[in-house]
Amino acid sequence: MKSHTIAPACPELNPEQLEKKAKRLAKSHNVTIAAGNAVVLFTMFVLEEILEQLLLDPITNLTSILALADIIANLNASINLDP
Repeated sequence: MKSHTIAPACPELNPEQLEKKAKRLAKSHNVTIAAGNAVVLFTMFVLEEILEQLLLDPITNLTSILALADIIANLNASINLDP
C-alpha cells in the first residue's frame, strides 16, 4: 500500500518582500531571462505529464490533446535565449 505524505504548510507569504526581491532581480537581464525560462520549462513539464495521461485514451481526449500540444508549442516558442 502506498503511504501518503502531507506536504508541510506553506509559510505565510509576504507580498512586499517578494516584490522587492523581484524588482532587485529584474534589474539583472540574465536573471530575468533565467527565471522566465525556468517558469516556462516547469509549466511545460507539468503539461507533458498531463498530456501523457490524456494519451491513454486518445480518441476520447483528442480535442484536449490538440489544445495541450498547441499550448506546449507556444510555451516552447516563448523561451528566451541569451543574446
